[in-house]
Amino acid sequence: VDRAEAEELLRTLFRDPRAARARAERLLVSDSDPALSSIGHQVVGIVLRDLGDTGAALRQLRAALRLARRSGDPVRSADAMATLGGSLCTTGRMREGLRYLDEAAAALDGVPLARVLVRRAYVLGHLLARFEESAEDLRRARELFGGAGDQVWEARALNLQGIVDVRMGSTESAARAFAEYGEISAALGNEGDVAISEHNTGWLASVRGELPQALERYAAAAARFEALNETSVDLVLDQASAYLSGGLADDALAVVEDAILARPLQPREQADLLVAVAEAAVAAADWQRAVSAADAGSALLRSQSRLVHRLEADLLALAARDRAGEAPAPLLRRAEKVVAGMREARAPRLPHALILGAGLARRIRSDRAAGLAAEWLTEAASFRRAPTGAVRALGWLAQAQARDEAGDYGGVLRACELGLRALDEHQATLGSHELRAGSSGHGAALAELGTRTAMVSGDARQLLRWSERWRATALVMPAERADDPQAMADLAALRAQRRRLDEARSGGEPADALEARATRLEQQVRRRLLHTRGSGVAAVTLDVGGLLDALAEDDTVLVELVEVDGHLHAVVAGLRRVRRLDVGSAADAAKAVDFALFTLRQAARGRRAQLDAAGARLQRALLGAALDRVGEARVVVSGTSALQGVPWGLLPGLAQRPVTSTPSARLWLRAGSARPADADRRVMLVGPGLGSGGAEVPAVAAQDPGAEVLDGADATVAAALAALDGAALAHVAAHGHFREDSPLFSSLTLADG
Repeated sequence: VDRAEAEELLRTLFRDPRAARARAERLLVSDSDPALSSIGHQVVGIVLRDLGDTGAALRQLRAALRLARRSGDPVRSADAMATLGGSLCTTGRMREGLRYLDEAAAALDGVPLARVLVRRAYVLGHLLARFEESAEDLRRARELFGGAGDQVWEARALNLQGIVDVRMGSTESAARAFAEYGEISAALGNEGDVAISEHNTGWLASVRGELPQALERYAAAAARFEALNETSVDLVLDQASAYLSGGLADDALAVVEDAILARPLQPREQADLLVAVAEAAVAAADWQRAVSAADAGSALLRSQSRLVHRLEADLLALAARDRAGEAPAPLLRRAEKVVAGMREARAPRLPHALILGAGLARRIRSDRAAGLAAEWLTEAASFRRAPTGAVRALGWLAQAQARDEAGDYGGVLRACELGLRALDEHQATLGSHELRAGSSGHGAALAELGTRTAMVSGDARQLLRWSERWRATALVMPAERADDPQAMADLAALRAQRRRLDEARSGGEPADALEARATRLEQQVRRRLLHTRGSGVAAVTLDVGGLLDALAEDDTVLVELVEVDGHLHAVVAGLRRVRRLDVGSAADAAKAVDFALFTLRQAARGRRAQLDAAGARLQRALLGAALDRVGEARVVVSGTSALQGVPWGLLPGLAQRPVTSTPSARLWLRAGSARPADADRRVMLVGPGLGSGGAEVPAVAAQDPGAEVLDGADATVAAALAALDGAALAHVAAHGHFREDSPLFSSLTLADG
């Protein structure tokens, strides 16, 4: 190996670090030429450093520096010195490492100097947060590269510049830097760097609050790494964070668990992934898994002297233990240590720790605990001016809790409203209904406190506004979607695969491979839908006056059910007024629904059933006296999330009048304002496998000869979608499947799947 080949191996070692190390050990390390041997030790040291074996890495790099000095080549010595300096900095030995970097920079000029400046910029920006100094080193380095000096190192400089730009708030400049980094890497054939550019572009989108775009880029980066048979733990962590920010806890947990099993992990990687498992498990309400992962991660992080990450792991363990019902007093002592540590370290999750700790303190009856709760809520409330909506919402939640402690109900409602508004702005960027519905979980505490306070106020209109304030937030924002031919093709393939899977199962054929392919197709379709951009329009608070006007026009009464602290209330809106009625226990209502559904199943099987008794019990448990003064009006009922499957037609008070069920009054208003493309077009669909054969459709169609009926082989997905689009009325008789784990894949079964 000559000197030029050795230098090229050092320059391009990140294309295949394992192969580069093997070649260096085989051909360079033992070479009699001290310059070549120096390069060999430097290559081996860099690979060992990136594998986390810092002790062995530093021994190799010090050997590289000794040999470089023996060679008498000042450029070789300065380059080895710069690598050693940067590596020392990554181990926390900043003063010594920076001294080596500064000495190397002073000894060089031209392209060799530019390479040292890039290394020093990484330390200044990534490790020391001295972004302005880092940016200046990068500016000088790019001038020295001049577009033709060393494209490999220029690409690295661009990637680092993008990261520093993001840290400095220059996101447009960062976007250009990441794009140029990807272009140069692609031209050089550096597929690993192309994957990193996709990852960092996704990270930039996440920083901007553009979650669908972040998920799209992360998916593209993951596909590139997979093609290289590599797993990027940094990418996995960012993917999990993005899923969690959208409320998709199961997706986050799955992507992290897959990474843990993908390959042997370095200790640092293992610690980071354990913390990510704990965070996802907390979001998924798996408290035992969260505690064990957080505790294990905390122990590793302590051994690695990573203070902030350890504090975050301790916070996750604390939250999981609290949710699991452990006694608050010992948890409060832990919380004090976590809050003190986060405050000193200026940890980003300090507001989370403050609110959690305040909640623990409020459950302990002592003057000291009360003082801690007040102090921590005040500190947490200061974050209500934070730049990101999620953090602002936490600040407003703390403010609302503090106002609640003071008995200032107006202050509670104002703070809850402002917190929810911050979340509305965040959700308005999301195009997928599933992402919006998931992220809406972040505001549950605000909505619950606001609704409870509105109940205490005794103002029925206020209660209706707060009941509506949250239940439709995830559904009322229109999404801007363009037709995606590939998504449609994937959906068609998924339907065909599901149909083939059903046939295989019914015929007793092996179905594992078919099921695996169907699962892959489903994930592919779902990923495309998750990447859809939102409209940017936030939800608005219900206009109660407008609702009453709309109800009066149709001679309609709205009955909206609200659950507060296990008790069910009915808010009745209509006849130009709003009133609240106590109904009873929410648990009793749930039992009445279960009994009614059981009774209907018995009747459907031709068995003796007490339908009248079930209906009367259901009406008492769900509506109480809500229908006593509504006359012959039409009724719109809006149940709680737990009461969406109620057979409303079974209630005697509703059996002889038009009834509409809606998740929220706002959705009912929106539906009422919609106009069909063809007011005279009516569609009836009959799916396969119905015991009745869709018996009601011929009876209804006989009364409406102009209706379009799709039955048998004609009732395909494509034909149904075409017929439904713009129709004034649709009647569907088909089997349905509700996917609680992934509502996007709930479905109706038609002739072709």
